[in-house]
Amino acid sequence: MVADRRPRSRHDGGHRLVVTRKERLVPTVRHPDDLDRSTLERVAFEGAPLSIEPALLARVDEHRELMLTALAGERVYGVTTGMGFLSTIDLDDEARASHQRRLLLGRAVGSAPWLPPEEVRAIMLARLAEFLHGNSGVSGALCSYIADRLNDGFCPAVPERAVGAAGEIQPLAHLFQTFVGVGLVLGDRGGTEEAEAALAGRGVAPYEPGPKEGLALLAGAPAAVGLSSARLRVAERLSAQQTVVAAAACEGIDAPRSPYSSELGGLARDPVLAGVLTELSGLLGDGVADAGHQAPVSFRVVPQVLTQLRRTVVRLGEDTDRRLGAVTDSPAFVDGRFVTSGAFHAIDLASGLDHLALALAQVGELAVQRTHRLLDERVTGLPAQLTREAGGCGLVVVHKRAVGALNELRRLAAPVSLGAADTSLGQEDVQTFTFEAAARLRRVEELATEITACELLCVRQAWWLRGRAPEHGVLGALAGVVAGAVPPVEEDRPLGPEIDRLVALLDADGLPPPPSA
Repeated sequence: MVADRRPRSRHDGGHRLVVTRKERLVPTVRHPDDLDRSTLERVAFEGAPLSIEPALLARVDEHRELMLTALAGERVYGVTTGMGFLSTIDLDDEARASHQRRLLLGRAVGSAPWLPPEEVRAIMLARLAEFLHGNSGVSGALCSYIADRLNDGFCPAVPERAVGAAGEIQPLAHLFQTFVGVGLVLGDRGGTEEAEAALAGRGVAPYEPGPKEGLALLAGAPAAVGLSSARLRVAERLSAQQTVVAAAACEGIDAPRSPYSSELGGLARDPVLAGVLTELSGLLGDGVADAGHQAPVSFRVVPQVLTQLRRTVVRLGEDTDRRLGAVTDSPAFVDGRFVTSGAFHAIDLASGLDHLALALAQVGELAVQRTHRLLDERVTGLPAQLTREAGGCGLVVVHKRAVGALNELRRLAAPVSLGAADTSLGQEDVQTFTFEAAARLRRVEELATEITACELLCVRQAWWLRGRAPEHGVLGALAGVVAGAVPPVEEDRPLGPEIDRLVALLDADGLPPPPSA
């Protein structure tokens, strides 16, 4: 992949995107594999425009010509027949002429709330990555149409939930019916507008899907890739932040350093744990000797719980990378034949989203316990509830807010990808519920961030009451950042605004990273 200089795209359907220096360089896709997750993130989340090499589009068209030749006289599911329970019905020439367009219309039964625009863009890119391999049999013109809509800020309104289909037909119908001028797109100031008007405003004609193209737009599981990419961006940040904040809490109570010794990594025969231990020992330094006592368990098992989170994030990232560009269309066109498959069943990613929610809930439980220990004079040697005032409440209510967030977090930790149900009169009788799993994980990530902000506020107060905060290294930088964001609590005051500021700091990735991050 090379980079060309093109005008920058600053808006996505009226929603401002993050602008970075990378946006000045246009990712140019010469080979389907060029559209990897790094490129997807630049285009979907950072607003960079996208260019496709004409030679690649020509190869896509060559595949389509072969597909059209093979289609002549062939009975192909969803192309010459109905879909689902009606797949036994053969379509005559008149029905086929409008069938691909009609496929996009009748299955759009969702409603608001809509996915964030960046996540819709990620789904469009995942769909494009698959099409560029040629096995879906679509035209180069359709690939260009997708890229052009990404570049001109055309962002369809796609429901974030209530997807009970096998595969992703419902939300993909919402997304791609807008290409034919039907449905809604996200407009200025967070509202919506009619797709037909949005296309006209860009001087663009609606797309007319040719044979198999309507089915190709609906088939497969590109949304699982797009949604997983979005959640991974947050989870990777949270994983790094949890390492730093947990280390700060350990430092805040002068926890014995033995449980964080890098030497333990070899004993565990676990390279991921070894990496976490190396980071924690680098953050904490030598510290205090064990002196015959141990910190509470919520401090001692930090490496093990962070390792589980990190391993879960890495696994979901590997699965997402593998699926990005994989051909999930059914039927796919392979070596001159139409081959049906169950590739639309993205249970690997749906299950990965479930596991990540559970890992974050376990991290949240530990953080809430540590927050409570920070309020305990027997653990810290500091005034109870981290207050200097006789009779003051100090930060005890901060812990109670974290407990409330944890209650919701625990309720959200149950698996979402379970629950198969009959639809289409039994023809489609299993679902993955990837959209529900992603929406749930989005909320889990918000709650984990809120809990982390509460713990960070208590750490900041403990350092202030102790009269010394770390001055060097990552924890020294953290102490400076947090002190600049929230003042010490010298007397009781409403602390909601302080927690909100720390949440905003975490969301903006404003903490210093751990040593090896």
